[in-house]
Parts: sequence; structure tokens; C-alpha cells
Amino acid sequence: MSRYPYTRLFWQSEQSIVIAGPHIQVLDTDTGDVLHSTAKCEEDRITSGPIRCAALSDCGKFLATSGDDKKLKTWQVDDLKLLSSRVLPKKPTYINFADNKDILVADKFGDIFRYQLHPSSNESSSGYTRDALSSHENPSGGELILGHASLLTTFLVTADGQYIVTADRDEHIRVSWYPQGYTIESYCLGHQKYVSAIHIPSFSPGTLISGGGDSVLKLWDWMNGKLLRDIDVFSAVQPFIAVRAPKKTREWKDEDDDIEPTEGKGGRRKNKGRRKNKRSADDGDVDESQDSAVPERRLGEASTEDSEVVFVVHRVASIPSLAPRIVFSVVGATAIFWFSMDDNCETCIRHEPFYKPIIDFTLEDDGSVWVLLDADRSSQGGRSRKGEGGDSNLVEVRRWTPDNFTASHPPPLALALNSCTLPATQADLKVLDLYSDLLALPKHFEAEAEDRTQDLPEMGIDDAATPDGGSNDGGITKRELGRLKHKQALQRLQEVGRGASLDFESLPTDSKRVKSGGDTLALGIDGT
Repeated sequence: MSRYPYTRLFWQSEQSIVIAGPHIQVLDTDTGDVLHSTAKCEEDRITSGPIRCAALSDCGKFLATSGDDKKLKTWQVDDLKLLSSRVLPKKPTYINFADNKDILVADKFGDIFRYQLHPSSNESSSGYTRDALSSHENPSGGELILGHASLLTTFLVTADGQYIVTADRDEHIRVSWYPQGYTIESYCLGHQKYVSAIHIPSFSPGTLISGGGDSVLKLWDWMNGKLLRDIDVFSAVQPFIAVRAPKKTREWKDEDDDIEPTEGKGGRRKNKGRRKNKRSADDGDVDESQDSAVPERRLGEASTEDSEVVFVVHRVASIPSLAPRIVFSVVGATAIFWFSMDDNCETCIRHEPFYKPIIDFTLEDDGSVWVLLDADRSSQGGRSRKGEGGDSNLVEVRRWTPDNFTASHPPPLALALNSCTLPATQADLKVLDLYSDLLALPKHFEAEAEDRTQDLPEMGIDDAATPDGGSNDGGITKRELGRLKHKQALQRLQEVGRGASLDFESLPTDSKRVKSGGDTLALGIDGT
């Protein structure tokens, strides 16, 4: 019988929470006993698909989740009671808590909305509203915090709650005030590919570590937007990448998956008529997962000639007990990696192998690492059944010794997670799609866009698109033109300020942080 792998683990000293497909389980950390599980609940209490995003409040009492049904669900951890379920405007890409009372949700349209932990009656009855600056309506009355021009991949709120750091698919990292997200403190520019993971160590609060599709991790003075140094990691990680992505042969697909490029004028709404026919009377939105351009061949099953290595940093983390060490993982890799921030010479990247692709990891306070594995994945890229062929543990634990991670006798929680698994069908596992980032994050149209950018001065940038949004003889639509202009402006800024902090106009010292949010407004590069 096939089983769900674990995709997220929130370790706590008393109760730990684990995510497996569409299910949530709460276990006693000391004994491993299952205290609560949505697998035993009625169907309408769980999401209609896998949980894609999850976050635990700092107090450990509340859990926020969202899946393919685009509903933000809030749970009380003690009894796994569903407190609220709210419809999100677009498919979320990342969720996190702020101040234990607000939930921040980033979506694929580049916006971050703030929701109250306990929705008020006004919020629940507000209906479909649209902020003047947001790119789409919000059916649950969320408050717009900020917006990017590209898909948001991740974000974090600083420990003091004063700033929010956001990263997107277009290589940008932005530092904004929180909750006045329209006031931009700095940009951290220098990535050449998407940014998928960011982290600020508690033992070095002035340093931001970022990674994504580039071969390096970057260390920043994030307050000033200054690059401190690059750490080459790809050469150390590449031998452990076990999951390869099929080479994409179909046309590129943008984060706005309602639009597809055509050979004629402009873009058109994709399958608009068919979508309307498929909607039922009570279905207020369309499942966007049906529109994703995913090749029929599964990740890792393609031959070497038909596949390619795609580098995506999944998570970067640290805890004070490991200071100054930084731990990170890579999508589809079979090891976790770490390095010391104190290395004055060339940084040494060390690793701990697990021989199966790592889905995620969690650091315990004492430095132990809990690693979630895709244990049923075969070497050919398919899936074996439970217990077939070698080790089948879904969870492995390593303890930290003075200079390395070492295996030890698994604690009761790990034993319980490996024995009390949840059954799944092959169709369930296919929908789970653990390695979707390998296809979703890379831009397969970059070369074409760069060629077009070089042609803009010759064809006249104002004449590159027709007034009605269609394309001219050059094949550039207004939508593409706007993105190229934005990218050109940021590239020029990078060239001018590369290796130095950006010359933002400094604010008076006494108004550097204005929490009222109304009197001081600093516009960003993109005018947001």
C-alpha cells in the first residue's frame, strides 16, 4: 500500500505537528502518540487537495494552512479545531504569522495580504473587495501590505517586527517597512535567477542569507542592500541531486496562468469558454492547478538526454546552539548541507547524506535535525510500495556533535512517524507533486526576452506595442514590454551600484521608522 510522505514538521517540546498530503496530525513529542488527526475527521474539514503552505504561530497554539482549494484555514493545535476558513484571491505561495495575531499570505500574483487570526464579523461579511493598489479582488477582506511585479516565492518578518523582507521569481529581494509595505528601505540586487529561500540568523540579525537558482548563496547587509560575499555551493551540491527536471519543450508559461502567448495579436484568455462551462453553481473559483503546464513525463523519470539539473535552494535555517553554522537543503537532493559563517578563507560546504531525496528539514533547539524523506522513490524516479527495497523511513534524525551530525537511536516521535503512516493512492501521490518547483521557478523564455530587449532601442521602445495591448511586427505585447522595461531599469541600477550599497535618499533619523504609516512615503524603484 502506498503512503503519503511527510512534507512539513513543526517540532515542539510538548506537541509536534506534521503535514502529510491533505492531512494534519498532532503528536505527543515525548511518547509519539497521535493526539489528533484530520484523517479521522469528516471530509469537509480537510482541504480538497494537498496542503501546499503551512505556518505555526510563535506561541505554538495556532496553525495556518492552505492547499489547492485556495482556502486559508486556521486551526487550534490543542484539539485540531478548525477556527476559520477563508477564500484567498489567488493561489498562495507562502504563509507566515506576524505578532501571533496576524497571518500574512503571499500569492502567485506578487501580493502579500494580511488577515486577522480571528476574523471579525466585518471581514467575514465584506464580500469581494479590491484595494486600489492590489492586482486582484480579495474575497475575504485581506489588507494589502505590498506587491511585487512577479510571483512571490518567500518572505520573512524581522525579529523586531519592523521590516518585511520579500523575494520573487525575478531575482529581486526587497526590504520594506512593516506593516507600511509601501515604504521601501532597500533592495538586495545581485541574483541572476529566481530567489527561493531567505533567512536571517538570530545570532547575526544584520545579515541576510539568500539562495535560489544561482550557484551561490549570498550574504547581505540587508538594511543597506549591500552584498557582503558569495558562497559557492553548487559544486558541493550537484553530486547529490537525484531528481532531474524534463527539458521543457512546450511554450513558456508565466505566473499569470490565465494568459498564454499566441502567434497573433497580443494575448488571449485561455479556455475562457470551457472554464465557464465547467463551473458549477456553487463554485466561485476555478482550480488553477488544472492550468499548470506540466509535462506528462514525471520528474526524474526522463532519460539523461531529455532531462536537466535544475538547482533550487529549498530552505536555509540556523539556531543559536549551532552558531555560526548555517544549514540548507536543495530540492531533489539526497543530503543536507551546512557551512560556517565565520570562515575567513574559502568556505567549506559539508554534508550529511540520506540516500533518498529530502523533502524538508526541521532544526531542534539542541541542534538536532529532523529530515523528511521521499523514502518510497525508486532510483528510476518511480515510486515503490512501503517497505520495498532498502530503508523505508520517512523521517530520520541526526544529533549534533562538536563538528558534525551523527545518527543515534531514534526518539519515540520518529518511531511513531515511521510506523503510523497515512495510506495514499498513486493518483494522490501524483497530485502531491513534490518537485513542482523544478518546473515552476525556472524561466524558459529568458533567452528570447533578452534578444527582444536588445532589439528595443532599434525598434523604438514606445512603438514596441500597439495601443490596444496587441503586438506589433516585433512581436512584443504591452505586458511583455512592461516587464522588460522593469527589468532593464533594475539591471541599470545594478550596474551603477554593483558591489556597493544603493544610494537611496536617507530619511531623517527621527523618522526612520514611522509606525503610524501615513506621513512619510518612500517610493520604490518600481513605483510601489
